Amino acid sequence: MKAYFRYQKGYLYEEHGAWYVRYRQRVPQADGSSKLKHISKHLGRSKDFSNIFAVERCRASFMQTVNQDRLCANSRITLTTFVEGLYLPWTKEERRASTSTGHRQIWINLLRDRVGELRLREFRTVDASQMLRAVAKEKDLTKTALQHIKSVLSTIFTYAKNEGAFDGTNPVDGVLIPWNAREPGETHAYDLGQVLQILDVLPLLAKSLRGTQFCPHENLDSARSHARSIPARPGFSLSRRYRPAPSVFRP
Repeated sequence: MKAYFRYQKGYLYEEHGAWYVRYRQRVPQADGSSKLKHISKHLGRSKDFSNIFAVERCRASFMQTVNQDRLCANSRITLTTFVEGLYLPWTKEERRASTSTGHRQIWINLLRDRVGELRLREFRTVDASQMLRAVAKEKDLTKTALQHIKSVLSTIFTYAKNEGAFDGTNPVDGVLIPWNAREPGETHAYDLGQVLQILDVLPLLAKSLRGTQFCPHENLDSARSHARSIPARPGFSLSRRYRPAPSVFRP
């Protein structure tokens, strides 16, 4: 039977001058079965916390222990169970929104169908290596994109080690990027003329965003003046090199 694990955040509430967190836990019964019950944990007196953020940190720390204990109780969980039950919720809470979204897209579009059913504790370097070779062949991705996929999978196992769900060396560390994968193409940055064109269009966009504080006109005028005051020189660019994420990462 497929193992199932759901990450619990816990319900935080204040009652009678104290803070509590309520969560679900299976309690053994006399007949040998188990029953899911709601349990409340006393976190401390209200006056002991300086603000709500201190209470949230206490809740997060306690629930991390609860989730880790439930995870370690089942050593046969699959990679899908761990990633979707624990890792992705963790990235949503602890990492930037862009990072969390990117990892979710790579997991769903490239990793889940290829390695998701493998057991977490039995995952080997060869499994990751075969997965990368298959992705490189099917999707024709560059070495940079493959390195990013490898990095996401490596981070998953780093987090699993920190949660006690995986022991030993990270199996992704020794994975090689396929030598025959495409080299990344040349990227381009906006030149001064393109930057000025963008600044000219922004006021029109600001007008279309009714009632929103998008970008005051005085700031745009200042930006134009600053851009024009910068002396042009060979290879000059106002932005870092930018390359859109491969569409395969997006649903």
